[in-house]
Amino acid sequence: MREPLLYMGLAVSALLPAAYVYVARSNPQGAWRRLRMLMLSAVTAMMLLTGGVGDFDKITLSLAFPALAGAYMVLNYHFGRRTVDNLLYGIHGKVHRVSILSSPIPTAFTVAITGRVYATTGLYQRLAPEEAAAIVAHEVGHLEALRPVPSTVFVVVVAVAASALATGVASLLQQGPVGVALAAAVLLAAGVSWVQFSWAWEHLADIYALEAAGAWSISALYRITGAGPEKPRLARAYLDTLRCLRPRGGRGVAFLVNPHPRPGYRLYLLEKLAWRTGSWG
Repeated sequence: MREPLLYMGLAVSALLPAAYVYVARSNPQGAWRRLRMLMLSAVTAMMLLTGGVGDFDKITLSLAFPALAGAYMVLNYHFGRRTVDNLLYGIHGKVHRVSILSSPIPTAFTVAITGRVYATTGLYQRLAPEEAAAIVAHEVGHLEALRPVPSTVFVVVVAVAASALATGVASLLQQGPVGVALAAAVLLAAGVSWVQFSWAWEHLADIYALEAAGAWSISALYRITGAGPEKPRLARAYLDTLRCLRPRGGRGVAFLVNPHPRPGYRLYLLEKLAWRTGSWG
């Protein structure tokens, strides 16, 4: 165990929700840059934790890549069988293909490991075409927010780091009560870091959609969530971060891989940006 790295990782992760509130409530000018810095800080915290207790076991690492390749093929096959159509969208000068799945649930999502965007027939039945296009732009924004890192590479790095961290935590659990307490602290800190990374990632996708679709992105978020703007507050941000750590079930979804911030937080920042940039027109 490398204690300096571990304690630095614990400290950085503890400050992330406070940094999120600062970023969300700051002047919207430069929001993209500050959110990218928040993402980088979250990644830094996770890497410090991994460097502090992680164990890059050769057997575990050798199994990680075949497992990821298998997941890639399974996901492609799974969603490919359920695809009923493909649409092309021109966003910010690039053409993106969106696969349409037959489902009454109005949703869209990005599968980072394959770099593909999916939307359901229910989304187009629920929303106006412009609103559905804004949701698609949001999903494309998830991929664009990771640049210059390809989404597949990002998934591989996260999987390898998580594997090393899990091996290190398993080792700590064998070191008595102190080791168990330390393992719990590491898991909590890693979870907080991932939640804050995901929140920043979600806001970046929102900003990308706002720039591509204007006020339709805000209208779509209102209609999908039924929420209203809500100013982020420090205590609530910490509480919401902890709430995001609990698994949440759903139809065909065992847990939420990419935890979202409150819809009200997203609307709060989007509306500030819209007024600042004139995107209401």
